[in-house]
Amino acid sequence: MKVSENNIIELFRGYDIVCEAFDRPEAKSMLVNGILNQLPAAKIVSASGLAGYESSNSIRTTRPMQRLYLCGDLVNGAKIGSGLMAPRVQICAGHQANMALRLLLGIEDI
Repeated sequence: MKVSENNIIELFRGYDIVCEAFDRPEAKSMLVNGILNQLPAAKIVSASGLAGYESSNSIRTTRPMQRLYLCGDLVNGAKIGSGLMAPRVQICAGHQANMALRLLLGIEDI
């Protein structure tokens, strides 16, 4: 089943936390906006800016909105010559997992 704006409620209803892990920016945006607009109780932990080989320390967790947490450097998208590299993907995934765990424990600050 493909995730779309039309089935977000069906797929994610009942979940307090959704972790976004799409590669395509359009899919990321669709899921984040869909969760925020269609499921008012859910929090979403998303990734943005994890491509390339910049410093590991540039990846961080931010909270731009009350229910939206973003992990990554928020700058480096995949492009020719600077694609998704496993180490930075893993670091960002670790940030997402840690934030999801904190949310499960009732800790909402970053």
